[in-house]
Parts: sequence; structure tokens; C-alpha cells
Amino acid sequence: MRLHYKQGDDLIKIMPSGGVLDESSSGDNPQMTLDEIKAVVSTAHDYGFTVAAHAHGAEAIRRAVLGGVDSIEHGTFMNEEDMRLMKEHGTWYVPTIIAGDFVTQKAKVPGYYPTQVAAKAAAIGPQILGTAGRAYRAGVKIAFGTDAAVYPHGQNAHEFELMVQAGMPPMFVLQAATTHAAELLKHDKDLGSVTVGKLADLIAVPDNPLDDISLMKRVSFVMKDGVVYKRDGKAVELDAPASASGSP
Repeated sequence: MRLHYKQGDDLIKIMPSGGVLDESSSGDNPQMTLDEIKAVVSTAHDYGFTVAAHAHGAEAIRRAVLGGVDSIEHGTFMNEEDMRLMKEHGTWYVPTIIAGDFVTQKAKVPGYYPTQVAAKAAAIGPQILGTAGRAYRAGVKIAFGTDAAVYPHGQNAHEFELMVQAGMPPMFVLQAATTHAAELLKHDKDLGSVTVGKLADLIAVPDNPLDDISLMKRVSFVMKDGVVYKRDGKAVELDAPASASGSP
């Protein structure tokens, strides 16, 4: 942790359970003891890091929450005890349903993954959608995240559709991607809402995403820190960038 701080990193992700795309035989077995997690997290928090935990298995999730991580990523086999502990400790959940959806589809393609990876993808991938829905209904704090690069970059907005499919209202899903995500990452003073004094990082879509969440895949306007990069669906020449002065 101290070395990561010296190297200028800004977030820590640990792996207290097995994964899907590595070539090990288990995707949910615990891989870190509770004491190991506590040592990592306490040191990381000393340096101001947010700590995310890749965790599929229920026992790995339990240890990560008790160990003080800030968020659980994936959380596939999260059980009722895990959810209770997450609510008690204020731990965020980042479902990354799109990653599970993608590996589920690719596991059906002969030869796309090695045999042991395909078996894990087929077992784990389909579970995440249902887990996300149960976590929402249980009142677990949820932030938007996509595990991008498990699937090709540029498809991440499909996560909005999948979160709604899991039973989350469109407004909640938009909040998960904005205010919730900013709070989790401890950047809510600068990001996450349209407020005077925050960075003018804005997008727009052609119509109301509360009526059709798939519109989040049709971004027609992009502003980054007050500079307009895209308008009416077309890239903008940046010779004379827009001013951020007075922008929300």
C-alpha cells in the first residue's frame, strides 16, 4: 500500500476471492484471510485510498466487509448475511452486471474461453443480475460500475439497461452512476451533480432516459471541465474551447 502511494496511484483494488477469467478452477473461493484484508485496508485508509474488493463468493464478501473495504465489486454469491453486514458497515455494492452478461454469452461459444474459464463464466455470469436485484431490494448502497475490458470498450452504457432489468428504477440507476459513484470514490465535492463550484462534466441524450433508459447509449452532447467536445452527436473543433467560468 505504501509503495502504491509513493507511485502516485489513487485507488486500491484487492482480490479476496477467485475470478472468472483467470485459469484457476474456482471463482468464488476465499483467497485472503480476514487479518490480511484488515492489514491492507487499514494501511490504505491511512493514505486516503478508497479500497474496492473483487469478490464473488459469500465468505470472501463477508471477510472483505468485516475487513473494512469501501466497495464490493461483482458480489455474485452475496447472501443475506453479507447484505446485512454491508448495510451495517456502509459498504457499497458495484454489481457490474454487464461483465456477467458478456461472459455468459461468450461461454456458449466453443473455444472462446479455455475450458475451465468457460465453466466458471457459465456458472457465475448468469447470477449477477439476480443478486443485484436482491441487493437493491434489501437496501444495500449501490454504485454504477462496468468492469470495462472484460468486454470491448464502448459498450459500458448497456449497464444502465441491465440495472433496470434487475429491478432498479431508472432514476436510481442514474443516481448510481452520478451522485452515488462520486460519493464512493470520495470525489463528491467535485463530481456527481450539477452544482455551482463543481467540475462542468456533463452529457446529454436526445430524450428523457427515465422513459427509455437505453437512451444512455445515444449521447449527443459531451462537456468535460467546461469544454464542449460533442454537440448534436458530432465532435466539436477545439480551437476555441468553451469557458468553464460560471459553469455548474
